[in-house]
Amino acid sequence: MNRHLLLFILIFPLFSCLSCSDDDKKEDILNISTTQLNFKARGGIQTFDIKTNGQWTIIPEEVDSGIKISPLTGTGDATITVEVAENEKEIELLTSFKVKMASKWETISIKREAYSFPTEGNFYPLVTINTEGGKPIDSKDYYVNATITVEQRNEKGVVTSKLLDAAKTEIKGRGNSTWTMMPKKPYRLKLDKSAVMLDMPKNKHWVLLANYSDKTLMRNELAFEVSRRMGFVYTPRMKYVDVVLNGDSIGNYLLGEHIRIGDDRVNIPELGTLDTDISGGYLLEVDERKGEPEWFETSGAKMIFCINTPENIPANQKEYISSCVQKVEDILYAKDGVNPVAELPKYLDLTSFVDYYLLNELSKNVDGNLRLSTFVYKNRGDAKIYFGPVWDYDIAFGNVNYDNCQATAGWHARNADWYQKFFKYPEFDKMVKDRWIKLRQGNLSDLNSFIDNLAEKMLISQRRNFLRWPILNEAVWPNPVVTGSYKGEVNYLKSWLKDRLAWMDQQLR
Repeated sequence: MNRHLLLFILIFPLFSCLSCSDDDKKEDILNISTTQLNFKARGGIQTFDIKTNGQWTIIPEEVDSGIKISPLTGTGDATITVEVAENEKEIELLTSFKVKMASKWETISIKREAYSFPTEGNFYPLVTINTEGGKPIDSKDYYVNATITVEQRNEKGVVTSKLLDAAKTEIKGRGNSTWTMMPKKPYRLKLDKSAVMLDMPKNKHWVLLANYSDKTLMRNELAFEVSRRMGFVYTPRMKYVDVVLNGDSIGNYLLGEHIRIGDDRVNIPELGTLDTDISGGYLLEVDERKGEPEWFETSGAKMIFCINTPENIPANQKEYISSCVQKVEDILYAKDGVNPVAELPKYLDLTSFVDYYLLNELSKNVDGNLRLSTFVYKNRGDAKIYFGPVWDYDIAFGNVNYDNCQATAGWHARNADWYQKFFKYPEFDKMVKDRWIKLRQGNLSDLNSFIDNLAEKMLISQRRNFLRWPILNEAVWPNPVVTGSYKGEVNYLKSWLKDRLAWMDQQLR
């Protein structure tokens, strides 16, 4: 056979196949049921359909944590779900994404209506503070003269009554990291005359808690609620308010009681420098920063107890109260062969000690391992040291990114020396477990409804707060997560709390 003819016969099928491949290649077909998705400001869920004959991928125009699309890839026909979070801004939000095949694509736009403030709802009381001559409040040490007005508002935000009208007060800064690191400052108030504040018993001394790094604005109030349900002898009373300072609307605050000795606060006698009965009362704070002029350190755990009251304590009283605290530690350490199970209940109120421990483990309070913001007191004529009241939980309940306190598993408060010694004894360990089981079957069986109710009441106030302080999309020390919305922050708190409770239930059964 002719060599050229043979070669043609051999290679012709190849050319023929290649030619057929090009001619018969399927053309991409892509049809979508809509090119525009319109959402109300409250967000929601919508779907659209893809009709196609091949593989496709969804590519967002930009990263937007407020939009979730599922699925993002597939082959053939599909129904796509688009979930959009609430728009908390007073501007319309526009974005888009592509449904892309090899040679075709379609663009779908998403529009979210601008948020508009409700004209009716829950309006917290309005607190207006004006400093003398508009002087700035720039010190924790020195008060500034001011006036304070407290007004009640109805469901339309209209002032219905003045509960306090331009009363004379002094105001200064307070707090530690919240004062030095946060632009929204906490304050301490000292009124010229004792007054009732929003149905809270009259007193001169009050605080305004800013809750800046806690974007739910409710972790402190949640801790106080747990304290009330546990039955602590005294839990600081707090009320939410909106604050205007020197004409500047500075957002949502908790107005409440400053921790101090008093008939309606830590109800123990106030000890004078000349009193012959020096057995009480003493108000102390565990504070490794040594935030008071007078303090003492225990010999074993090296815990720092600052003496809050009495001020200017004489040497004999300081020696007495430090020996009382040291006696508790010596018993825990079984010094000189003492039996802690028999002796400890005589000198330490185990009810408050256990409940304080459980609250700090539940919240995984980073400062709750007997380092900071831990108040204790001793009453006159009573040999026992009592734990409480509880204080300072804005960076608890998962709102912290160090010491593994963002994790819902693992102990934290238990790592403190006193608690380590305490749990060496099965009798004390059983006491903690029994108390936890009782609480979980009763007063702590449901905390979600409290959070939900508070979030609903907070709607108007938190909106205005985050207009003044637009941080929902920012990491503020020591936030472990940024959800981008108030609803997201509340959901994170609820999810964290659910997992923490489940872990503790497993451990303490």
